[in-house]
Amino acid sequence: MKLQHIPTLGLFATSIMTFGLTSCDVDKVEDGELPKVKVEGETKLPKYEVEGPDVTVGKKKVEVEVPTVDIDLPEEEDNEAPATEPPAEPANEE
Repeated sequence: MKLQHIPTLGLFATSIMTFGLTSCDVDKVEDGELPKVKVEGETKLPKYEVEGPDVTVGKKKVEVEVPTVDIDLPEEEDNEAPATEPPAEPANEE
């Protein structure tokens, strides 16, 4: 397996796991409890130095060709009333 495919496989695996976790229904059935721990002496957490990537944001003018859409409407038949006219009222016979 080539090394260039490893990030893609990692992203795919992460996506599958995220989908699996978000599609679960989790209900708490019992309360949990942490163990009692006695710590003596001074504790120290590890120190990390993290540098993010340099990101350059800008604008660039680009010309994009927009596709045109051609719609062919069926022609109205002579016996159909146009949709804008109100329907004819029936004659009153008394």
